[in-house]
Amino acid sequence: MEMAKTQQSYAAITPEKRKEWEARYRASRIHDIEIQTPEGKHRFVILKPRRKVMELVAQAGDQNIAAANQAFIANCVLGGDMEAIEYDGQVYLAVLEHIGQLIQQKQIKVKKL
Repeated sequence: MEMAKTQQSYAAITPEKRKEWEARYRASRIHDIEIQTPEGKHRFVILKPRRKVMELVAQAGDQNIAAANQAFIANCVLGGDMEAIEYDGQVYLAVLEHIGQLIQQKQIKVKKL
C-alpha cells in the first residue's frame, strides 16, 4: 500500500503541490480542514480513504485500534501541521473524526424502474 507523502506544515503546501494532489487523487476527494484549539489553529489537507486503505484499516483494527488509526493518518493526511497530530490528542482525534465523516459521506439515489 502506497502511503501519502505528507508535507510537515500547512504553510509549506505550495499551489503546485496542491495541483499535483488534485491531479493524482481528484480534487473532489481532497478536503482542507481547520481545527481550533486553545493553542491556536491547526490546518490539514485530508484525502478521502480509498478502498485499499479501508481494507488495511479493517485488518489492522482487528488486532490493534492504534495501528488502524495510524493507517488512516499515514494514508489520508496529505499534509498540514503534523506536529500537532503528534503532540496534541485533541487534534489527533479531530483529524480521525473528520476522516470518519468522509467515509460516511455518500449519496444514494433510488430510481424506480
